[in-house]
Amino acid sequence: MSDRGQQVMRNFAARVWGASWFAAVGEPVIEAERADARAYLAGLGFADAEVAAVGDWKQAEEVIRAEDWNTRWWQAEEERRARLLPLAQASQDGAELLASLTDIAVSASDRAHGAAAVAAARGGIADPGLIRAAAGAASTACYQAALETACGEAEGAFSIKFRLFEAGRWPLCLEGARYFIF
Repeated sequence: MSDRGQQVMRNFAARVWGASWFAAVGEPVIEAERADARAYLAGLGFADAEVAAVGDWKQAEEVIRAEDWNTRWWQAEEERRARLLPLAQASQDGAELLASLTDIAVSASDRAHGAAAVAAARGGIADPGLIRAAAGAASTACYQAALETACGEAEGAFSIKFRLFEAGRWPLCLEGARYFIF
């Protein structure tokens, strides 16, 4: 990986460390967050989706456990990841890139897990499975955004989704035509 590529990834890793993981869950969603969610959805081909706020941890759990979430949304994310990975590997040393992406995801998981546990406890929740789900979603978002960053896409869909996590939110999923943010 080039010196510039390494610096870009280090800068992204610093953002992961400085994120306000889950600090805003349960708070009213502000217009800038709604705009980010709409931009993320548009980037994946779901520009017509409505953004809906989730008010507490119990409701967040109900949303993520619902069986009617939009599988096309998940497929769109997977297709984007699959398109980006070879692009990033072509411009950087593949082994170093994968090591960097893994380090970022593991660091995010560790950092986000503690923050999710604290936020959940403040919301009266001690469910380790739900806390792991929140941390796992954060880790995945970091991996995706770091991959975009490695491709030079600072405003791609994954980078925008990461920005929601960075602001203390937990973007949940698309159910039907409604995208839920906690």
